[in-house]
Amino acid sequence: MLRVRRALPLAAASVYSAKLEERRGSTFRHGAMRKRIAFACLVGLTLPLLAAAITVTTPAGPKEVFARGDLLDVVALLRFAGADVQFAPAAGSYGAVTPEHQIQFTPGGALAVVDGRLTPLPGPLRLVDGHIVAAQPTVIALLAPLGWTMKGGAGAPELIRAGAGEQIEVSVVRAPTGTTLVMRGTKQRPRVVASQGSVALQFATPVTLLRPVMPESELLGAELRNTTLTLRLASGIEVTGTYPLDDPPRFVVRLGTATPVAPVAVPRTGPLVVLDPGHGGEDQGAKGPGSELEKDITMAVGRATAAHLQAAGVTARLTRDGDEAVSLTDRTALANRLQAAVFVSIHANASLARGAHGAETYYMRADASDPQAAQAAARENASAPPDTVQLILWDLAHVANLNNSARLARTVQEKLNALQGIKDRGSARRLSSC
Repeated sequence: MLRVRRALPLAAASVYSAKLEERRGSTFRHGAMRKRIAFACLVGLTLPLLAAAITVTTPAGPKEVFARGDLLDVVALLRFAGADVQFAPAAGSYGAVTPEHQIQFTPGGALAVVDGRLTPLPGPLRLVDGHIVAAQPTVIALLAPLGWTMKGGAGAPELIRAGAGEQIEVSVVRAPTGTTLVMRGTKQRPRVVASQGSVALQFATPVTLLRPVMPESELLGAELRNTTLTLRLASGIEVTGTYPLDDPPRFVVRLGTATPVAPVAVPRTGPLVVLDPGHGGEDQGAKGPGSELEKDITMAVGRATAAHLQAAGVTARLTRDGDEAVSLTDRTALANRLQAAVFVSIHANASLARGAHGAETYYMRADASDPQAAQAAARENASAPPDTVQLILWDLAHVANLNNSARLARTVQEKLNALQGIKDRGSARRLSSC
């Protein structure tokens, strides 16, 4: 209908011009004909820009995909690549799931969560006429973890299987500070999943081994399947840290002797809650008018909360037992290692407004719900490198966790208000970091 409405005034104008020329004499008829041709060409050139679909070549044959200019329907293309794509209303995000991979993305943002790892995208995702669309480079970035890519221009794209990917080499480096495993040949920052006797490195795109991994001391061997490299570790060895290096790009896994986890006060018979008293050590956090320190307040609240939970029969564990500095990666690593059902970080925010009081409950999401939530995230994570925050933010994130986090945050906020008679400063507001 839009094309008809635009075309009719142009066509009508050309007819009117022709009649006018006839009245003035045959001298102008050739000019009127040129006007009609010009108008017809104009309509012919504008119509393709209004097309709402293009044909994408896939291994299963040609498929129609919604398009707007150079923007393509992301959801349709992910489904063509074999993913089950669903929308999670509570999280406000889409999840694309295959037997081996999981991707989450949010309309309006330029970030995705690929197998639990926060990944920047080349461009934003947009909502157009009920479709989630993006430019081809962004579509390719979302397809890559699934082993697919696109070639050809936006007018005639083709969905194809991706190639073998990067070649990496694994080596063992020993130093007085300990043993490290170094991955060379990749700029990717894999998701690390450590378990007893092994560590899995989950890359965003497929990789291959330049040469077989030979057993050597702490490293017993390796197994590569598509995007996951599993390293087998000797008995009594565990992962104590991971980090990337540049010039040349490398990824390092630091190993150490496994230490038994300190027992909790109550034997674990059900879900475990890990409480994280914010800050500690030199990181004092906010400072009150009476010189109260946030690190002391969060420690006291954490201990009291753990005691109440254990008295109610719920196993609880603190990420720090005293006034010591604990990195963000170590805090989340503890929760991951213990397979905690819930991870709650405790903070005491400061405000320049004298009348500020009440409580705020946050849950994780790729985009902050408001500028205040984003500022709070920046303050609490000021002591950590930005890349570290991004890496740990979505370490265990998936759509089910996002929904559960949102529900838990609302429940905690409501209980705080009811039990303490305090003002609601924001029910389950969304943080862009933890």
